[in-house]
Amino acid sequence: MAADSGSVTRPGRRFERLVPVRPWVVLAVVGGLLAGYAAWHYWREIRAIGFGVGPVVAAALGVSLATTVVYAALRLRRGDFTAHEEWLVVGSSLGAGLFTALAYGVTVAVRYFEGRPLVEPAFPLLVIGTLGLLGGVVIGNEYVATRRLTEQARESRDAMVFTNDLLRHDVRNALQVVDGHATVLADHEDEQVRESAATIRGQTESLERIVTEVESVVEVLTGEATGEVVDLTAVLADVTASLAAEQSGVTVEYEEGDELPVAGGEALYPVFSNLIGNAIEHANEPVTVSVSARRVGEAGFVRVADDGPGIPEGERNRVFERGVSTDGGGHGLYVAETVVTRLGGEIGVAESDLGGAAFVVEVPLARMETEVEAETDAEADRIEE
Repeated sequence: MAADSGSVTRPGRRFERLVPVRPWVVLAVVGGLLAGYAAWHYWREIRAIGFGVGPVVAAALGVSLATTVVYAALRLRRGDFTAHEEWLVVGSSLGAGLFTALAYGVTVAVRYFEGRPLVEPAFPLLVIGTLGLLGGVVIGNEYVATRRLTEQARESRDAMVFTNDLLRHDVRNALQVVDGHATVLADHEDEQVRESAATIRGQTESLERIVTEVESVVEVLTGEATGEVVDLTAVLADVTASLAAEQSGVTVEYEEGDELPVAGGEALYPVFSNLIGNAIEHANEPVTVSVSARRVGEAGFVRVADDGPGIPEGERNRVFERGVSTDGGGHGLYVAETVVTRLGGEIGVAESDLGGAAFVVEVPLARMETEVEAETDAEADRIEE
């Protein structure tokens, strides 16, 4: 028999029913009791040793710390915490206060059994225990904040995975249908229809490329990348050719170097598309962008330079922060750095020989299958000899 959805009780709700008191009230009551004890202790000292600086300072310290606990409870009430999160904070506070008080009590007991003279322990116990309560509040708040950030990161990751699945299946299937109809129209007797079909096919190919790029980036960001080795020089050749063809009056100089095999290198296509696109946008008329790639040891270096106004040295690190760069709503360079970093590389800004800015990307290189096979064959030959 199906369960009634209205009868389902969450563990947190069940606990709230067993303990109907709000968590912040518990903490406020504890703070109030400590403040009352501090005042009572102060009155006892006045009667025992008379009025003086010592009792006044002790009372002021004890009452102020206890009042701070009450204030922390009121702040907890006004915060946007759930009941479960409030209990986490209050539980952390009470636990820390009890731990520090017990720790001090143990030290006093040790001294007592050793037969050593003891100072009056009530005031130190009050101060240490109250400090433990306040420290527990701080720890509890930090723990709740960390839990929230972790949950937000998990939700963001799930959203990216869902978007990736949506693009991979629904959008790509729709593109295949559109491309199929465009293929049929490509043989139409009307020339204008054939031209429109060619345009549609070109756009579907572009969208298919975008879907592939998004898939690669999402896989890198979510840690689900397959690590397929791609030659970065081929990626750069594709990017530079596409942008040069799309932009009129733009000269994109690409200096191709040695083969640069990069694991997950497909995700770098939108990175360099963004960098070169920014260079074109900010360069002077006529636009000249220089792209070069070279290998240094086990790393590949790509330099994208322009003849634009450049980036002041004091702002070169900030352009990679979220919301700072002007491209893509302020997220283009932030995402670019994130992707490069996830691939084990680095990205930075330097001064361009053309007078503008130069973005330098360093990525670790992988071993191509041909290299592995060659080493295996060489090892086999050595063993046979």
